[in-house]
Amino acid sequence: MDTQDRIFEKAEELGRAISQTPEYAYLQSAHREIGDDREATEMLNKLRDLQESLIELVGRGEQPTEEQEQEFGDLQELIQTSSRYQALISSQANFDKLMEKVHRRIGEGIRKGEESRIILPS
Repeated sequence: MDTQDRIFEKAEELGRAISQTPEYAYLQSAHREIGDDREATEMLNKLRDLQESLIELVGRGEQPTEEQEQEFGDLQELIQTSSRYQALISSQANFDKLMEKVHRRIGEGIRKGEESRIILPS
C-alpha cells in the first residue's frame, strides 16, 4: 500500500468517526427538522430567491427599492427567530468547531511529521 492509499484509508476512518459524534448527529437532526418543516423551507427558499434577485440587481448597478430591502429584512428576521433555524445554526457552529479542532490536529501531525527524521515505509 502506498502513502496516498494509507492517507485515503485514514481519511475514510476519520470520516466514519466524525459521523459518530454528537455534533454530527445534532447537525443532521437539525437539517431534517428544517427540511420537514414546510413553512421554514418555504421561507428559506423565498429568502434565497430574494437574495439572488437583490444580488443580480446590484450587479447591474441598480439599487434595491426600500420595499425590497424591507421585505428581505423582515423575512430574515422572521427566519432568525425560528427555534428550528436557531437549532440549525447552533448545531452548525458546534460541528464547525469540531472540524476546526480536527483540522488543527491534522496540522499538528503534519508539523510533527516534518520534524521527524523517521522515514515511514511506502
